[in-house]
Amino acid sequence: MQTLYQQLKPEIKSKLKYNAIKYKSGPRQVIAELHRFTNYSKLTIGTIKDLLLYSDVNDKSWDCYDWKYGDKLFNN
Repeated sequence: MQTLYQQLKPEIKSKLKYNAIKYKSGPRQVIAELHRFTNYSKLTIGTIKDLLLYSDVNDKSWDCYDWKYGDKLFNN
């Protein structure tokens, strides 16, 4: 089974990697959390919000299902 990091969409992963070089701890903590889990439901809201922040994702148009299942972030 793939980790959440492996399941990330390529454009999300590339921005997260870029910001991991730019910033010291925040993006790296998110990457570590994504390596720990294989299921989106195990992530905290804080980790998801940090993932959105460090991957430059605009969540303003997200509905409740986007938050619940994370389909806009991960390949399923």
